[in-house]
Amino acid sequence: MVDAMFINNKYKSWYDSIIQKANNRTISTYKEKHHILPRCLGGKDNQENLVELTAREHFIVHMLLCKFTKGQARIKMLYAFNFMSVVRSKYRDYKINSKIAQKLRSELKFSKKHLDNLRKSHLGIRPSKETRLKMSKIHKGNKYCLGKKTSTETKQKLSEIRKQLIWVNNNIQSKRIKKDQLQNYLNIGYKLGRDKSYLTKEYSLNMSKLTQAYWDRRLA
Repeated sequence: MVDAMFINNKYKSWYDSIIQKANNRTISTYKEKHHILPRCLGGKDNQENLVELTAREHFIVHMLLCKFTKGQARIKMLYAFNFMSVVRSKYRDYKINSKIAQKLRSELKFSKKHLDNLRKSHLGIRPSKETRLKMSKIHKGNKYCLGKKTSTETKQKLSEIRKQLIWVNNNIQSKRIKKDQLQNYLNIGYKLGRDKSYLTKEYSLNMSKLTQAYWDRRLA
């Protein structure tokens, strides 16, 4: 199934080379986690499918993914790359000049047809203003779930379930497990608590800017 999405060409070779190099080194400065097989293509959140890249490498590998995928997989990768190049690159430590950006758009053929396909595949039909208002009222304050108020009994059951779970991490992945599974995870290299290594000052600043930009658009 995976092979049906990929083309064995030079871009895939370059992609594999960057991933292999990244797996054999440790980055002490700013870094970003990348799913080797993207989640939208069926990739998992396990250690074998995660790799740490520099911001520039992360940009490049997403560009390469657009060049050796096909069909719906390519449409998904075009969407991810478009988001990264237009939105996230504003808050990174490198700049893509207009000449390079223009060349990338030309190579990836960001035509109106592609953008229309992206919107249909990922964004769907935009709800009307009336529908958005109803949805906002339903979910306001997170007091409702699918339009129905959560009962006290359900809340108590969920609370009891959460009490039986604890966080563990292996410096790449964090997960909640049952308390009686703790020793099994400690034996394979996990430790107590959540991985917070990514919560650097730069990361917090970037997320603050993205959040502000989101609300600026919503309130415009």
